Amino acid sequence: MIAAVNDFLDDLRGGRMSEAPIVRVAQGALQGRIANAPSGKAYYSFQGIPYAKPPLGSLRFKIEKDNIVKMCDMMLRVVVTLLSALRYRDVCGDSPLSHCTQTYQDIAATIAPQPPEPWEDVRDATVEGNVSAQVDQMAGRQYVGDENCLFLNVYTPRLEGPPLPVMVFIHGGGFSFGSGNTSLYGPDYLVEKDVVVVTVNYRLGPLGFLCLYTPEVPGNAGLKDMAQALRWIRDNVQGFGGDDANLTVFGESAGGVATSLLTASPLTRNLVSKAVIQSGTALHSWAFQSDPLYNARQLARSLGCDAEDIDGILEFLSTTPVKDIVEAASQTTEEDFIQKGAITFAPVVEREFPGVEAALSESFIDLLTSGRVAQVPVMIGSTALEFTEQRRAEDLQAFLPTALGLTRGGPEALAAEQRLHQLYLSGEERLGRAQLLSDLLINVDTHRYVQYLVKATNRPIYYYRFEYVGELNISKKLFPKLEEELKGALHADELGYLFNMELLRDVEPTPQDVKMRERMVRLWTNFAKVGNPTPDESHYLTVRWQPVSEGTGEELPCMRLASELALLPEPDGDRMAFWDDLYSKHFKIWNLSDQTTTTLPSTIEIVSYVQHQHSGSLVVEETIETLVQTMHETQQQVQTDPEPEVVPEPSVPELPSEPAPQPEPEPVAAPTVVDAPHAPEPAPLNGVKESQVNGTHDRKPRTSNEIKMVQNSNGHPKDVIRANDPPEDDLPKNIGVNKFVNFFESLGGKK
Repeated sequence: MIAAVNDFLDDLRGGRMSEAPIVRVAQGALQGRIANAPSGKAYYSFQGIPYAKPPLGSLRFKIEKDNIVKMCDMMLRVVVTLLSALRYRDVCGDSPLSHCTQTYQDIAATIAPQPPEPWEDVRDATVEGNVSAQVDQMAGRQYVGDENCLFLNVYTPRLEGPPLPVMVFIHGGGFSFGSGNTSLYGPDYLVEKDVVVVTVNYRLGPLGFLCLYTPEVPGNAGLKDMAQALRWIRDNVQGFGGDDANLTVFGESAGGVATSLLTASPLTRNLVSKAVIQSGTALHSWAFQSDPLYNARQLARSLGCDAEDIDGILEFLSTTPVKDIVEAASQTTEEDFIQKGAITFAPVVEREFPGVEAALSESFIDLLTSGRVAQVPVMIGSTALEFTEQRRAEDLQAFLPTALGLTRGGPEALAAEQRLHQLYLSGEERLGRAQLLSDLLINVDTHRYVQYLVKATNRPIYYYRFEYVGELNISKKLFPKLEEELKGALHADELGYLFNMELLRDVEPTPQDVKMRERMVRLWTNFAKVGNPTPDESHYLTVRWQPVSEGTGEELPCMRLASELALLPEPDGDRMAFWDDLYSKHFKIWNLSDQTTTTLPSTIEIVSYVQHQHSGSLVVEETIETLVQTMHETQQQVQTDPEPEVVPEPSVPELPSEPAPQPEPEPVAAPTVVDAPHAPEPAPLNGVKESQVNGTHDRKPRTSNEIKMVQNSNGHPKDVIRANDPPEDDLPKNIGVNKFVNFFESLGGKK
């Protein structure tokens, strides 16, 4: 008995781990294994854990029809409550809107993807689950994976004791390949710093991001997988020794884009405690599909589909072998990124349908500039060089973003071209062109994101630039000649200093590499623990990292991660000043072409923009009463159908008979490495003075808004909502039912 007690105490102290660790989660019991880090320290590993129902068979591109039917009544209650609140906003008090908000939260908590089915016996969690079906760019372009891929892995230093911070990693790969498996993302170094590490597989390519603008295939299935994974982690991580109120989401490349979206999505805002965004934000041109319907149609055509209508395309793709779909999509994805700086199957701004969960139903820049993102600490940055082009583009005007609206050959474009030549090509041309492409695809938008975010949140923002070149840089292994020629850290190079990779198993790191790895791991885990990467100075962290502050003027303090740490006033000052000036003069949010709304307009459209040049008014084209009537008709039609296949959909126009025109090609580029029931408490400032944190200074008050009745041109009154905010605070073109809560609050409604 005494020996057994001593063994138990040794386990709690970390002296010895159980040989067969078992953890119980909501669905059943899991048996993991003991793994050993390179240092010899042991930790618990639980792999291949299902976090959602497999998206197989009829669920390949669809949500379950029961959700649509079940949600119809709830959505109708939301609309009726909002109608009451909008009509009687001066006397309704908190009750109607708070009731509506709770109703919306009830809806969001019950929609696909669904939790996994429970199991009876102890489930083996000692091997990794399937990766998403894909053509693996890191494995000789071989087809690997399966549709049944919604698995995650949990690694923890202990199962008992005070709860540990949780770090959830979202892998990159252009939303088309990759996984959270240990071949690239071994958790050893991070787990050694007493954090729980979770890596996630999600649907990729058309399986994760096909969008037909229908209730069954609204888009963003891959993002919804991530949201479901975070819900599962929140509900179960305590069993692995993790703190469910301290979840840090971090991701690189496409994973960085996803991380920034998860801080803005209504599905996950209250699940994220902190965010680390590495070499990718949702401001990039390649972060969203330019024309989802055209992409879907081209994919179907490449597989031999002659159907012109959406239903025919969906039926065809639903019955086509997944291997054929994935291989066909991988060809267009690669071509689009190289030729246009775009990704074929990426996130979209969804249309809203009753009872259908939307991961993102407004443009990201609208959410960001209006401050409707998670109020959490953020660490964000990029590498010194991200990409390099393989084919030389003589015309530098091709590097000017189309969002600026500059006319090719016009005086503004010619002046910008001349300045580009001075900034990038006055020295060594190969390096200059790599810098230009890296700025265009990553750095400029990262810089813009920080500038927007500093005005949108009052939490610390830590800005970095990774410049270290060592033996653990991935590019040195994959592209040794290129890395030697450019002599700079390339895309994904920082990952070799955060994760234990099989790719680098035969690499012997230098003492300086080991020091850099220890430095990186400490910065990342310190941030996950307390929201501050440098709470204390040490042998490895010799510089106190100052967060970006709204009071620092034009400069954005940036930590240079190199052989020695250095806090710079701003990275690439001259180059970023040029882009800042260009965007300030020519970029207009309200002039952006939102193809997700213009390609397929909504048949239940509530709001449409009327941009008045001087007043900036926002006019409601359809009254709430019309929406309520439409909802009643939809509900009645569902109830009268004895065996409804799906809820009657809004009418959807057929796809055009000719391919949609494509945008002006972006510069030719080739990546060197392709890449809650309770909300968590805000992280403390941890030694950072309040005056140093963005958002704590006086802000300009928002211009008041008012709701009035005005006359139509025919003399009849019509409901008009006038939003007199400046254009940069404009809401997007289609404001659906699910966004009315936020919209009402922006008009001054009580929370």
